[in-house]
Amino acid sequence: MASLFMLDTAGHIMLAPRLFLTSTHLLQRYTCKISAAVEPAVLADLEQAVIKPRKHPGIIKPNFIELPKQLSDTLKRIVGDHPVRKVLRDSELLNRYIKARHPPPTPLEIENKKRLIVEEINSKMPLERLATLSEEEAARWKRKRELEINKRLGQRTYAWKRLEYGAYESIVYAVGRAAQEYAVMKRVLTEIQLRDEQFKPRSYIDFGSGIGTGMWAASELWSDSIFEYYNVDRSRDMNELSELILQQGQENKQITLRNVFYRQFLPAIDTKYDLVIISHTLFELEDKQQRKEILLNLWRKCDGYMVIVEEGTRRGCELVNESRQFLLRADEEHAGQTLAPCPHDLRCPRLQDLADRTPCNFEIAYTPLRVSSDSAVDRRTSTYSYAILKKGSIADATRQWPRIVRPTLVRSKHSICRVCTESGNLQEVIFTASKHGKAAYSCARVSRWGDRLPMALGTPQTKQNKADSEPAE
Repeated sequence: MASLFMLDTAGHIMLAPRLFLTSTHLLQRYTCKISAAVEPAVLADLEQAVIKPRKHPGIIKPNFIELPKQLSDTLKRIVGDHPVRKVLRDSELLNRYIKARHPPPTPLEIENKKRLIVEEINSKMPLERLATLSEEEAARWKRKRELEINKRLGQRTYAWKRLEYGAYESIVYAVGRAAQEYAVMKRVLTEIQLRDEQFKPRSYIDFGSGIGTGMWAASELWSDSIFEYYNVDRSRDMNELSELILQQGQENKQITLRNVFYRQFLPAIDTKYDLVIISHTLFELEDKQQRKEILLNLWRKCDGYMVIVEEGTRRGCELVNESRQFLLRADEEHAGQTLAPCPHDLRCPRLQDLADRTPCNFEIAYTPLRVSSDSAVDRRTSTYSYAILKKGSIADATRQWPRIVRPTLVRSKHSICRVCTESGNLQEVIFTASKHGKAAYSCARVSRWGDRLPMALGTPQTKQNKADSEPAE
């Protein structure tokens, strides 16, 4: 057998290139085949041309959402006499800050960081040196060492602080965040409406309601059924701005929505609400224990669906999934299931792999609020992470349909979909008409990131090509 090693001209040992390339070849030459069976009812509709592939029931629209003109005009009016350029500049800064936000570090995280820093310091300032110093020198050396430890700990620990919103900050938030948060909430709540046509919420509560973007979206989708909107935000100025927006910027104007209430704290009474929202709020809670208390309080008030939404960053994704897993396991008396985005109640597969820092997120396109003639109106995209939980069991027979979790790659005669499956795994499926049938291929080709595929996927079958697995002589 040929040696794995050889000598170069300088006499150094190196890997034999031919065998090295062959070894790499062995790792790559595998094929993976996954079967796909389109839902029988959907397949029949496609074959009989009752529906076209681009309108199959796994499609979730819209993918581009604009603020209603009335809301847009109201926000422009409210900006009023504030210096527009300063408001726009501050809104961009706020947006960047929110997207880079981390939750407060836990005591364990701080302790682990400090332990690593102490190990670093010990290599440069070993404690054994104390024995060679006088008492005064040792005290001075200890102080210097402690200062260096604290300095490094401060540099490497996220300096969390709660965002405080006064009157001006609330307007900055509205200008910078209204369009994208409304688009996200409209998209998320639309999925509930599409998948549960019998759901007609009569009551709504939003913890961390901000300027009311969730309320705007919910009122558009269920205006005929919702008779109470309960908004909770610790900022009095934010609540007042939210109410002023409903009054179209005119303080004495009557609000058209029925029974809108504002509070700074959650109600103590055990009133039930059909639709419970906690959106872009988890980062503002001071620790994990407070998050659990708030979530459990809201979950016990839920009598229908609970919606959790955060930024589509890694940290946002972690907070959403932490909340989802906590609520699903919190109390058998208040058991529930996941409606979306997961087709399962298991741990998010993206978070199981510690080497994979990719968040589970989705994308929505929107048009930023234009508050001046020279402000940009280009279409933008925003990523978000979310979870929709249903109190009790879910009757939706399509719940197990795989969810597309990354943009579909459409190629010549094949399309590649990366999906999350009912078994709690991530799979990449290469759809072709010859292997999966025209219906499955057509559905995959027109489906986008965030849509569901109306089919059942088989277990991946990994097959190694025998001819390719034989190393060269």
